[in-house]
Amino acid sequence: MIIAEKLSKVYHMGETRVHALREIDIEVERGEFVSIVGASGSGKSTLLHILGGLDKPTGGRVYINDKEITALGEYELAELRSSKIGFIFQLHNLLPELTALENVELPMVFAGISARKRRKRAEKLLRSVGLGDRLGHTPLQLSGGQQQRVAIARALANNPEIILADEPTGELDSKTGVKVMGTLLKLRESHGATLVMVTHDMEMAKFGDRIIKIKDGRIAGEVA
Repeated sequence: MIIAEKLSKVYHMGETRVHALREIDIEVERGEFVSIVGASGSGKSTLLHILGGLDKPTGGRVYINDKEITALGEYELAELRSSKIGFIFQLHNLLPELTALENVELPMVFAGISARKRRKRAEKLLRSVGLGDRLGHTPLQLSGGQQQRVAIARALANNPEIILADEPTGELDSKTGVKVMGTLLKLRESHGATLVMVTHDMEMAKFGDRIIKIKDGRIAGEVA
């Protein structure tokens, strides 16, 4: 499903070269849930962004369904992200002036789905994450856990094959974090999506089928 070969990422800060990733190889099977763990600055978020086509590597390749996405232009990458990949971010990235329903509808607007169809699907997704009674609430009227569940529903709006989650429980207390992970697992089972999550929290990482550790921009092995 996802294959990364010899991924490297170098940032130039003045005359200083910062190696965020150093020749990383990783493979994720279809339907698998892989957790990537590491300390802050280890390169895990950079890796996730490259796997999802949000960033370009300095060297190496990424393949999704045997197609090299690192060779695609910006327009093709945007189409790929819209149709194949759902993103969940730590800070939700919900638009504060929109309701929960409207936030979930937004990716479908860009995909050209009719108003009637996107409204029906957004309602169904919000009900599936336990927010059927919060459709008309704005983010400021929701708790942190509820906002994250709206973000999860939004990530599923275009029925993606891959869900990439960047510290999805990082701003939540442990009890709410467990609930959010339970929601992700249920949706993964019902939608059959492949899930890759980066986190610094080992307890959250244990929800995955595999745990890959990254340190100083390199794969440091798998955690038993």
